[in-house]
Amino acid sequence: MTRKGPTIKIYHWFSKKRYLKGKYVYKSKRIYVPIPSRLHHKMEPCLNQRFTIDITKQNNNIIITLTPVKSFLHAESPPDKTTPKQDKKPEF
Repeated sequence: MTRKGPTIKIYHWFSKKRYLKGKYVYKSKRIYVPIPSRLHHKMEPCLNQRFTIDITKQNNNIIITLTPVKSFLHAESPPDKTTPKQDKKPEF
């Protein structure tokens, strides 16, 4: 750890998934940015939320910006149930 704060290492790896009974292979690259355990308390209020991500490079710094996405949630409490409509009997 340096005087400025905790340091991290950005990891990357390649994954391979076979499909169509092993005939073809899907390859993808994954990048992992770990958050040090001493900073977890700052992230806990944001868990289970969706974010948009923006990565910019300024001089020798990489800035990762996470912005919460507004989700369209249903009302917190459902409306009161109404009485069921009675079928009208045809009159002759």
